[in-house]
Amino acid sequence: MKKNAPNARMSSGVRSTGNRAPQVSSGRTYKTKSSSRSGRGSGRKNNSNGKLIAGIAVISVAILIVVGLCFWITSGKSLFDEKYEVTLSDGSKDKMTYEELRKALDSAVFYDGIRIDGIDVSGKSKEEAVSLVSNAFIQRPSEVNIKLSFDGKEYPLDLSSFPLEHNVTEVTDAAFSYARPAPDAPVEELVECFNLKEQLKSTPKDYMTAFTIKADGLSEKIHEILDPFDKPVKEARAESFDTETLQFIVSESQEGCSVDIDKAINDTKALLDSRTYQGVITVDFTVLVPTSSTEDLTQGMGKISSSSSNTTTDNSRNHNIRITCEKINGLVIQPGESFSFNEFVGERTPDKGYEMAGVILDGKSDKGYGGGICQLSTMIYQSVSKANLQIDERHPHDWPSFYCNPGLDATVDWPGLDFKFTNNTEYPIALSAYYDIDNFRVTVDVYGRLFEDGSYIDLTSESTTMASGTMTYVADPEMPVGETEKERDSHDEISAKSFKVWYDANGNVIKTEEYNSSYYKKIDGVTKVGVLNSDGTLASVDPETGELTGAIDETDPTDDTSDTEGTVESKIPDPSNNTDPTPPSSEDTEPTPENVEEPQEQEQ
Repeated sequence: MKKNAPNARMSSGVRSTGNRAPQVSSGRTYKTKSSSRSGRGSGRKNNSNGKLIAGIAVISVAILIVVGLCFWITSGKSLFDEKYEVTLSDGSKDKMTYEELRKALDSAVFYDGIRIDGIDVSGKSKEEAVSLVSNAFIQRPSEVNIKLSFDGKEYPLDLSSFPLEHNVTEVTDAAFSYARPAPDAPVEELVECFNLKEQLKSTPKDYMTAFTIKADGLSEKIHEILDPFDKPVKEARAESFDTETLQFIVSESQEGCSVDIDKAINDTKALLDSRTYQGVITVDFTVLVPTSSTEDLTQGMGKISSSSSNTTTDNSRNHNIRITCEKINGLVIQPGESFSFNEFVGERTPDKGYEMAGVILDGKSDKGYGGGICQLSTMIYQSVSKANLQIDERHPHDWPSFYCNPGLDATVDWPGLDFKFTNNTEYPIALSAYYDIDNFRVTVDVYGRLFEDGSYIDLTSESTTMASGTMTYVADPEMPVGETEKERDSHDEISAKSFKVWYDANGNVIKTEEYNSSYYKKIDGVTKVGVLNSDGTLASVDPETGELTGAIDETDPTDDTSDTEGTVESKIPDPSNNTDPTPPSSEDTEPTPENVEEPQEQEQ
C-alpha cells in the first residue's frame, strides 16, 4: 500500500545513518595512530563521535515527524492512514483507508447494478447510457388527463399548452449520481457511499424515464387553479372612525385557507414521472379560522382620555390650530403602528393654508407659518399619555407655555423637533381633534379599548425655579428718549417633573408613576431704550436698571416746578413687568382668551 512508501523511506534513512559506523571506525584507526601520544584523548573522541551519530538520528526522526505533521495538516490524513470498516456485497466486513475509499468511488462510468428502463448501464458513461435508453422504444402517451381535487370538487389540469418531453437526461443524471460522495465529503460519507455501491452488486437499482412536463410549466398551471383558494385569514379590523357618531367602522372577519400548492405540484410531477398520465391529485389544505370577530373588537371601546385648553383671540393662530385639527380628526392607528406629527401634518406652508402667527425662534418670540399648532401637539401628547400609550419622541418648549403647567407641553418644529408615539396596545385607537371657535378651545380625545374596571389616568407636574431670568437694557440711538421696545422677554430656569396618576372608577388614587422630566433654560430679556435727545445729543442708559443719564427734560418750560436747566436723570419703567402670564397653578385652571398674551410657540 502507498503508506508503506513513507515507512520505507524512514527505514532507509535510519539505515543510512547506521552505515556510517565503519567510517567512524576508520577514523578511530586514524586516531589510534595519534593515541600513542594520549590514550585518554582517543576515548574522548570516540564518545564524541557516538553523540554525533545519535544527534543525527534524532534530527532525522524529527524531520520525518515534521514532514508527517505538515502532510497531515494539508491533506487531512496522517502518514499512517487510519482504516475504516466497510461492508462488502456479500455481507463480509473489511477495512479501507480514506484514500482507498476515494479511489473506489471515483469512477467516470456507472456503478455496477444501475439500470435505466430495464437496461443495464453498468460500466457505461453518461453519454453511452443516454444513447442506449433513447434508442429503446418508449411509447408517447396519446392523452394526458389529470385532475386536481380540492374540497370535494375536481378541476381539470389543462396541459395542452405544455409539450411532453422525454426526461432521459434528467433520469440519467440522477442515476449516475447515486452513491457518489461530494468532493469534500468526510470519511463517514465515503463509508456510507461505498456500502451503497457494494449493495448494488446484489440488489440493482432501477430508474424509469417518462414523457413528462418541465417543473416550471407544471407549476405555473397548477398555481393558476389553486392560487384563488389560497388566501390569508382576515381578522376584524377598524378601517376608519366616524367623527360624527364617534364609533369605529369595523370590517367583518373572514376565514382563510392555506393550500399546499407545492405538494400538489410534486404529486402531479411524480404521477407523470411514473408514466401515469391519467388520475386525480388530491390537494391538501387547511382552513384558517380568525381569532377575533367584529363584536370582540368593538366590545369595551370608548373614549379613553381627553385634553383641552383655551387659545388666544389671535385669528391666524386659531386658524392654524383649526385646520390641523381637521387633518388629524378621525385618524385610526392600528396596534403596533406609530404616529409622527411632522410626517402626518407635513411642512407648514401657505400653500397648505397656514398663516403667520407667534413662534419661538432662537429663544425669542417671532412670527412663522403654522404658529400656534404646538398647542395642538401638546393636547395630543397629554391625551395619548393618559391613554397609557408609548411616547417615542417629545420635546418641551424653550420656556413654559401659557396653556399648560410646566412639564406637560410638547413642541414641534418642521423638520427637526417632532412628537411621536406608538399604539402599543392590542386594539386600534382613534384621535378625535377639534377646535371650538366660539369658545376658543382646542380638544383632543383618544378612543380605544377602555381600561379595566373604569380606571383612568390624569397628569400632574411639579416644577422648581433654578434661577431667575433678568432684563438687560440697551441704548437705541435712533429712538427718542422716553420710548422703549421689548426685544425679548426674560424667562426663569425651571426644572419640572410630570406624573401619571391612576384613579379607580370612583376617583380614588390607585398609584402615582413618575413620568417625563423637562428642563427650561434661563433666558435673559432685552429691552431697547431710546437715548436720542431732542437736540440731537445722546443720553446714556444703565444696562441693569434702565436709568437714563443726560436726558433732556421735555416738560413745559413754563412749569415753575422745574429747577433744572434741561437735563434730568430718569428711570424707564421696567418692561419685564409685562412678560408672559404666569402658567396656571393647576391643569384645570386655564386663562381665558381675553387675559392672555401672544403665545410663545416653538413651531416655525
